[in-house]
Amino acid sequence: MSGFDSGRHGGGPVVEDGLTLDLDRLRRDGTFPPAEGWWQGSLVWTDTRSGARIASIGYEISLGAGEGWMRLRYASTDPGSGEKRDADYRISLTSIPTRFGGRRWYFRCPHLGLRCGRLHLPPGAFIFASRQAHRLAYRSQRATPRDRALDKALKLRRRLGSEGGVGDPVPKPKWMRWPTYERRLEQVLEADERCEEHLITLAANLLERRRAGTRGRT
Repeated sequence: MSGFDSGRHGGGPVVEDGLTLDLDRLRRDGTFPPAEGWWQGSLVWTDTRSGARIASIGYEISLGAGEGWMRLRYASTDPGSGEKRDADYRISLTSIPTRFGGRRWYFRCPHLGLRCGRLHLPPGAFIFASRQAHRLAYRSQRATPRDRALDKALKLRRRLGSEGGVGDPVPKPKWMRWPTYERRLEQVLEADERCEEHLITLAANLLERRRAGTRGRT
């Protein structure tokens, strides 16, 4: 299933901070029935950076002529009390005929009844529901320009096998050719410069606010 990755953002929860059920991904992974009938198994989410397991959910799927359901079973933690809660519920499935035969399946959002291809479980939530129901945005929609610059810089470093921060040396991977390494290293250095520019701007703004506060007290 979709990976899990956390990052900086502001203004509310984002899709990337939680778990996502993606019907297209289920079909590609062979975990969604190809025809009418009953299906069961388990879904596993992993951290996109470390590969560590984040969550595991048991499921059952039952498909009829045009309708069906997906049953989910998992344990969650109550954000208020910290107590474990067992979730066991069904999500309705609906479908429409495709142009070349067969059917395309969709979830029905448990909260809004919307037809959608993805459902989300953000941190602290109990039930998978649509992005609209959980009022989620994508990280890129809520990230600041400085955050986007830093995300890009770190992503380029990971492409070279480096987990270092901005400004840290980036050794050449043994398996990579020198022209490829030099081209990607140039991209890393350019991204580092953008991060430094944002940092200088941030420091200047903070200094100006401090000066303005000092003038206001005199």
